[in-house]
Amino acid sequence: MSTRADHQAIVVGINGTATALAAARWAATLADRERVPLVLLGVAPSFDRPLTATALAETTLMLPELRTAAKHKVEQACAAVHRDHPLVEVHQVVEDGIPARILIEHSVTARMIVVAADLGDRLSTLLLGSTALMVANKATCPVTVWRGKTDRPLPDHRPVLVGVDGSPGSSAAVGEAFELASVLGVGVLALHAWNDPDLLQWTPVPDAWATLAEQEQELLSERVAGWSEKYPDVTVTKVVQKSPPARALLEYAERAQAVLTGSRGHNRLTGLLVGSTSQNLLHHAPCPVVVCREP
Repeated sequence: MSTRADHQAIVVGINGTATALAAARWAATLADRERVPLVLLGVAPSFDRPLTATALAETTLMLPELRTAAKHKVEQACAAVHRDHPLVEVHQVVEDGIPARILIEHSVTARMIVVAADLGDRLSTLLLGSTALMVANKATCPVTVWRGKTDRPLPDHRPVLVGVDGSPGSSAAVGEAFELASVLGVGVLALHAWNDPDLLQWTPVPDAWATLAEQEQELLSERVAGWSEKYPDVTVTKVVQKSPPARALLEYAERAQAVLTGSRGHNRLTGLLVGSTSQNLLHHAPCPVVVCREP
């Protein structure tokens, strides 16, 4: 691309599946309301390993056909998007390469990357496609891993859910949640789940639990106060729950239209950049999951 059409655009990976098409329609609503471009990105896949001369020749012969197929999928997605939002600015892009790597490259300038939680590509787990998992782990901008009902992909009246724990990634997620809620005209459900293992080693007197819960409530209020002032149009419901964070977020995700979470550090054993709570959401949430990193 000679001019970066994806600069501060919402970029959607298109692979021809029903989930990717639903993700594009969902993303188009955000692009339309935020008045930013929408980039529908198809990738003609190539190999990331050395090939024999014969295999390389066969792959070279197939490339035009792969490009044509990718272009057709992008055109189909564009038509569906324009049926919902005729005026949204859409850029159709087809590139050669590894889908995850191409999407990660676009994340450097994009407003958001949207990728389908689809089983159509090679799996790294039994529940989430490898492309979605890699992009969520490596992209530099917010990443929405879209999942949900493909026949009803457009945003609705339900709130957006955000996990609040005080980390830099969580702070980024809170800001993104308020922005998303304001754009969609819905409320924010801010959830702070606390489950300190050290506290489970002893049994405090009854009043101690109430005191701890009050302290956690104050922490949550502090974390959202500034954003409430910035987005006075957004109604906030604050929930404090003594529970493992992933369990609590999955419970409340059933009543939300999207769940936002921060990225927590790097796991040296698995090589994953997304923490265990976010990983759990990516695999099991019933709605789109937006993973945010601190600037």
